Amino acid sequence: MRVLYTLSLDEERRRRLEALGYTLTHRRESGPFSEDDLQADVLVTFNAFSTLDIEKMPNLKMIVVASTGLNQIPQETVERGIKIANNPQGYSLPIGEWIVAKVLESYKNTRQVYRQQEEKVWKQDLSIDEVNGKSALFIGTGNIAKEGAKRLAPFGVDIVGVNRSGKANDVFSAVLPFSQLTENISQFDIVVVVLPGTQETHKLINREMIEKMKDGSVFINISRGSVVEESALEELAGKFRAVHLDVFEVEPLPTESPLWEMDNVYVSSHTSWASSQIDKRRFENVYRNLKAFMEGEKIPSEVDLSRGY
Repeated sequence: MRVLYTLSLDEERRRRLEALGYTLTHRRESGPFSEDDLQADVLVTFNAFSTLDIEKMPNLKMIVVASTGLNQIPQETVERGIKIANNPQGYSLPIGEWIVAKVLESYKNTRQVYRQQEEKVWKQDLSIDEVNGKSALFIGTGNIAKEGAKRLAPFGVDIVGVNRSGKANDVFSAVLPFSQLTENISQFDIVVVVLPGTQETHKLINREMIEKMKDGSVFINISRGSVVEESALEELAGKFRAVHLDVFEVEPLPTESPLWEMDNVYVSSHTSWASSQIDKRRFENVYRNLKAFMEGEKIPSEVDLSRGY
């Protein structure tokens, strides 16, 4: 069985995959791709879809993407019945740490502390607060949310989740269904959005939802920019103690966006996932999925593209 592989690939990794019975062709994501390359049965990539036309890949049976999100994958894969596997846990741990860092940054007023250092100003900031005793709402309860919640809970934070079913799990003190989100969101000191970008979640966090959030709370979005009504957030950002955004409707964030200039808004360049361990986790996820596919077993990371996860 043939694999077209556009991620980083050293000799050890090549040997491990070939030992499963695959024939590998390694190409850059930007191509070029030959007619022979297009005969592959499996595509392993991050996002080669702008240069690789999968309509011209008649034997394609499975795509393994290195991302958690699926927005880059052509919808035609659904009609063709091509299996899709993503990387659901590869970024969860560093993003979980990032969430905790941003919560601490918010209550310890680190931006003001560093500004005073730069200006050589000695002034005690008594608005600094503790995280202990705060309440957090994670909108989404997938792998990233679980890693963030597990790391935040030891600080004495009560953590509630929201998902489609409201089905409880042992990471969150309670789990609410989406139908109860609007009526409960005002109760929480911290709101963390951890959702895939789908038609169902498009602008889920809209003006009404933002208006209902508690004044002086902390808002964090590490999901997709499409999940939040950005124009409403720009207008209402002043109500929050801090707003931390790693994703935006348009990326890179345009220089004219008012979010850059707001004192309580923290902008990062979609890097909450960054870690020296990412490449290793990415490959191990690919290996697990290709091994299962070759052996006719259930694909560990298979997703439903029509649902977006």
